[in-house]
Amino acid sequence: MENLLISGAGPLPMKSMITALEQLLALQSRDQTLCQLRAELKAVPLEVEAKRKLVRDSEARLEASKARSKAIEVEKKSLQVEAAAKRDLIAKYRGQQLQTRKNEEYTALAHEIENADKAIVSLEDREIGLMEELDALQPAIEEATRVHDSEKNRIDALLATLVEKEANLRLRISEFEALRAKATQGIEEDVLDQYDRLFETKNARAVVSLEHDTCMGCHMKVTAQTALAVRSEKTIVSCPHCGRLLHLPA
Repeated sequence: MENLLISGAGPLPMKSMITALEQLLALQSRDQTLCQLRAELKAVPLEVEAKRKLVRDSEARLEASKARSKAIEVEKKSLQVEAAAKRDLIAKYRGQQLQTRKNEEYTALAHEIENADKAIVSLEDREIGLMEELDALQPAIEEATRVHDSEKNRIDALLATLVEKEANLRLRISEFEALRAKATQGIEEDVLDQYDRLFETKNARAVVSLEHDTCMGCHMKVTAQTALAVRSEKTIVSCPHCGRLLHLPA
């Protein structure tokens, strides 16, 4: 047996029943719009964070390039200091060579000078490599700076748009909440409670049409008795399968 939602001694007059269904459909339309607007509003902070992350990522890439440039400069100076120390050591060893009369000591100093010369060559090669890296890094820093500035300006404009979008959404939600409250006037409390529960649990579709004796909410065929009750338009009928409220298509 169909689930009749109107309580009392008898069914509503046809005009009242049709009016009640029209009210519920109008209410559902406003509620669906409200759901969409609230979902859009909820998504705004996520959009804002996503845009800000793009700026942070761009800035991080730029800062990484700048940090590498600074590290190269520091390492270059360290290599130059170390090379200068090796040259001072070579000068010291050569001075000692001039003063020694022992072949063994002279040979040992010559070996130390040779090792110091090799170390200087290695340090200079490393310095050249760093200079080449720095030369290649400068255009990358300039490009990263350009991209970051452009991205930041673009995203700042988008963020301003999102702020405006949020304000507009809040205004529209407020307007539709007022329309929603107006749309509930005249709907019996038990029917409204049933509608609210269905709207919340049935994917924002509490009122659906009955087409070819099939509920357009759950797509299940209803009994002949239920279909007849819907077509008689004497009372509000719910689907025996999913509980949604049924109406004839326009």
